[in-house]
Amino acid sequence: MIARADKQAGAALMTAILLVALMSTLALAITSGMRFSLRRAANMDVRDQAYWYVLGARDYAEALLLRALDEPGQAFRPDAGWLNTPRVFPIDGGQITGEIRDAHNCFNPNALVTADARGSLAINPDQQRRFERLLTQTGIAAGQAIEIAAATADWLDSDLRPVTSGAEDEVYLRDGRGYRAGNTYLWEAEELRAVAGVTAAAYSRMAPLVCAFPGAEPVALDINTLRLEQAPLLVAALDGALTRAEAETVLLQRPAAGYADIEAFWATDSLRALGLDAAERPRIGVRSRYFEIHITVQYAGIRYALREQVEVSGGRQITRVTQRHGIVL
Repeated sequence: MIARADKQAGAALMTAILLVALMSTLALAITSGMRFSLRRAANMDVRDQAYWYVLGARDYAEALLLRALDEPGQAFRPDAGWLNTPRVFPIDGGQITGEIRDAHNCFNPNALVTADARGSLAINPDQQRRFERLLTQTGIAAGQAIEIAAATADWLDSDLRPVTSGAEDEVYLRDGRGYRAGNTYLWEAEELRAVAGVTAAAYSRMAPLVCAFPGAEPVALDINTLRLEQAPLLVAALDGALTRAEAETVLLQRPAAGYADIEAFWATDSLRALGLDAAERPRIGVRSRYFEIHITVQYAGIRYALREQVEVSGGRQITRVTQRHGIVL
């Protein structure tokens, strides 16, 4: 009887120990889950606060842009205030950086094609050639520039026949990429990373000089707001009639207040020497209606960014064309 009682007591003790161990494990799991939930909630609060900072800064930037455009004669000067380096505003726990850019001063890859009455997209050889020249001006090797321009044109056009040095569906499927050519316009310039030949290094070189506008219409450069580092755009627009050094000289010799009209620009000695008649002149202007707003918020250890493209039309109307925002990793 005593042995049996000892066995029962031992079994009860083991059961109690197992129950304590189980309860400890459950308690630890619950505690860990609570800590994760609290940490996630705190991260969401930080993200939400950064999001509202971004929206407030965006609205402020849009208001500043409209205010500047109230005086076009001042807004489109080479030394216009809104063209200066990004502005930084301190906040509790971080800072907000904002910048407004003239979106006319970039190359729209969608201009590599033209649309017919049925909406089919066909390659524009002139624009393909200008894109090649722009890429080489950024330091991309000539052979790679030819391949990228041709592959981009094939990515956009409606047919499935690759041009010389181009790339259609079979290239992407053969490379194991798991997708086909887009055969439509780009919505964002970053989509170029999907095009054959566009390596990370090549894209980093071209990124400051490319943009994506809806449709295939080339956007006129604004000669008054074109910055010195954007001289490759002028070289490409003029089909290499000027070297980069000569294009930079043209920009450095601009009047302090800019050109009152585009004819004053074409009348300068450097441009008149090219002998271009009106039909041969690329689209260059002295006013802009498209702009980019870049906002970055650094707050409580995270970086939240917003980038939008806006169009400003008559009557102080601002239209948000594209907008993207989120945490930057």
